Amino acid sequence: PCMNLDFQAGGSPLAARMNPIIYTAILWGLIVIGILFAIGLLLNKLKEYKETPEWLEKEKIRPTKKKDIDKFARKHLLKENEADFLWKLCRKYKITNILYAVTNLDTIEPFFEQYYLENKDGAAQDINLMFRVKFRLERVFAASVTISSTKALTKETRISEIFPDGSKLPFAIFENAKDYLIIAITKEFYDSETKPQNLEKVAFTFHSETGMRYAFVSRILRYEQKGENYLMFVSHSNDLITKQQRNFKRILTSEKCKIASVSTETNRKNEKYYVPAEKKFDCILTNLSGGGCCISTTLPIKEGQMIYVELSLDLDQVGVFGKIIKTRKSQTQGLFNIHIMFDNISLENQNKILAKVYGYN
Repeated sequence: PCMNLDFQAGGSPLAARMNPIIYTAILWGLIVIGILFAIGLLLNKLKEYKETPEWLEKEKIRPTKKKDIDKFARKHLLKENEADFLWKLCRKYKITNILYAVTNLDTIEPFFEQYYLENKDGAAQDINLMFRVKFRLERVFAASVTISSTKALTKETRISEIFPDGSKLPFAIFENAKDYLIIAITKEFYDSETKPQNLEKVAFTFHSETGMRYAFVSRILRYEQKGENYLMFVSHSNDLITKQQRNFKRILTSEKCKIASVSTETNRKNEKYYVPAEKKFDCILTNLSGGGCCISTTLPIKEGQMIYVELSLDLDQVGVFGKIIKTRKSQTQGLFNIHIMFDNISLENQNKILAKVYGYN
């Protein structure tokens, strides 16, 4: 008989049918791997491109986007209304990328002033929010540029000596030498018997150029008189402590102001309100912010009292009530420094004060 050579090549019919499916799956797997590999290459190229100076420069000069505001607000804990205002300001004036612009406030400052001049007669709440957002940006900037040594201080930086009772005496840096600071002091302080002695440790405080407040402890090296200048030599310090910032920018001044005692009265609705006395006393305003001020006077006014302060702000006379939170006697002049925190100040008056602080006309 003849041998039957008829057989199924490649195995069973089921296996033959499965081969194309396997090949197709392998093909698609290779395609997916190829796509993922290509995506990885593209992402790596994009990452490399984002690290180039060209990309960074484009990012800095492009207009601010909403996602930039959202990122900035999350990072620096802006309130919702603050973030909304910042976005409105950036859109209105096409401010460049806020994530980079905040590192150079000089580029942003003109837009705040322009907004104020265009809207100062509008809603007081809107203008007040503008000032608060501006100060938030100033704090972000100040915190980003910190210093670690008094060797970085510039000539004429205002610096105050802090005495054990908490009082301060303002001076200015006369020269920053390699091994010490030379501080210009008054003749009264130079001649004072109560001034710190050589090698005595003394606390100082100052504000950097960015507005950040610092404190440090150092030793008095010696005192000298050079011509008409009275000088205090202080060793350098590398242990600077950043101090908590206030809620408003503060400026130093030496303008005249008036104060008066305050009485409390009650209206028909049984609501209490303050009434200033008719007699007012002349004083010197030594610093001012949207939240308070400090005055210099011969009157030893006690802490905890309410007081009326009348300020001359360009063409406006602004009267505010405040609580005396600290009274300190000057170390040399026999005057009293009265620190006042404004109480229930109106937004309109606060805006006028803030406009004064920022030099807006």
